[in-house]
Amino acid sequence: MASLSKSKNGTYSIQFLVYGKRKTIYAGKMEPREANRLCEKVEEFARIKNRNGRIEESEDLCKWLSKIIGTKLHDKLVNIGLVEPVGNTQLEAFIDAYIAMRTDLKGSSVQTMKSAKNRIVGIWGATKEIQSITKANVVELRASLLSKLSSATVARTMKHGRQFLEHAVDSNLIIKNPFAKMKMGGQKNPSRLSFIDRETSQKVLDACPNLQWRLIFSLARFGGLRIPSELVGLKWDDVLWDQKKIRVPSPKTEHIEGKGHRWIPLFPEITEPLERAWEEAKEGEQFIFPRTITGAVNLRKGLTSIIKKAGLSPWPKLFQNLRASRETELCQNHPLHVVAAWIGNSPTIAIGHYLQTIDPDWEKATTISDVKSDGSDVKTMHFSMDSSGSKTGQDDSNSIENGLDSSVLSEITEEMKSDLVGAEGIEPPTNTV
Repeated sequence: MASLSKSKNGTYSIQFLVYGKRKTIYAGKMEPREANRLCEKVEEFARIKNRNGRIEESEDLCKWLSKIIGTKLHDKLVNIGLVEPVGNTQLEAFIDAYIAMRTDLKGSSVQTMKSAKNRIVGIWGATKEIQSITKANVVELRASLLSKLSSATVARTMKHGRQFLEHAVDSNLIIKNPFAKMKMGGQKNPSRLSFIDRETSQKVLDACPNLQWRLIFSLARFGGLRIPSELVGLKWDDVLWDQKKIRVPSPKTEHIEGKGHRWIPLFPEITEPLERAWEEAKEGEQFIFPRTITGAVNLRKGLTSIIKKAGLSPWPKLFQNLRASRETELCQNHPLHVVAAWIGNSPTIAIGHYLQTIDPDWEKATTISDVKSDGSDVKTMHFSMDSSGSKTGQDDSNSIENGLDSSVLSEITEEMKSDLVGAEGIEPPTNTV
């Protein structure tokens, strides 16, 4: 149990036991009520320490501790061994430490986080204390970002900001996340979607300088692979020629159980360059792309040069739009859930970020066939009013399209009523005019 003492000069000290050893905190001058409250907190800290517990067990204690971080009192609690020291609470250093801790993330995800950090730090400053961030600051941040960036980029940046500060909450550095309940906006950006049709794709393929580039482009546009992450680990053993499918390792989703790889069909468009690459591969070669691919930037630069060589203008999001084009194309003939499994995303993501409305969609919608599958003319049903004022359906020959007249339909209806009575034991309803 902690004990509170007051000296003649008006300063307070608190004594307590940790693992059987007596320790003292010199709290200085303060109001008696504050001194008693501090003594209660110290006693609670000591109790948790002695049973090797965690401060997170007490929500009230965590809230109180988050308020004194950075003060002399917090330093005293750390020095005496009651609480653990915290890392740097300045904005940039805190986010850098968080990103460094996320060893589960891949290179592209880390780069996206760093880009978000740079945008946030550019507005708030590197040395801003995370405890000083308010909801008003977050509102100002969003407004400032919207003045120079697309709404999709702003939404992505704000979501990363919320993620950073949520870690601060989990670390007991702040009580509430100032990003909480803030509308982030959508990350969709239709203006950057582009459908790369087959004519354009063929021009790019014709401009490719070698077989490796033709295979890379084919796997991106017609295989729907993520470039470059899904190229690096692709092995010849992954190609099952007899089963006409390819196993695609997926580094982006390998941390999710059952998502370390996916299978895609050996589409005709990728078969020819893949067979040629197999014929030219060195004996014993394991990887389809033996040359180390160092990053997406080099490939983007290379593809940009090829597109310009083909006499075309580079489209936005070079490789992602190739995947999006393939997914859109496949959905013309296959169910969405099947296509999403091949491409490696979810139907929700596909609809929100990949699928596009293309010219064939408009052509189908505006083409009306007036001939039935059996070649006969389709007749139009006209509606007229009977003597009771009800609508009745009649065609030009005063008969039903499938050859059943009203008397036949009446017989069928009576049979259905009879069946209902026999099966359920209930009286059919009586029509009342």
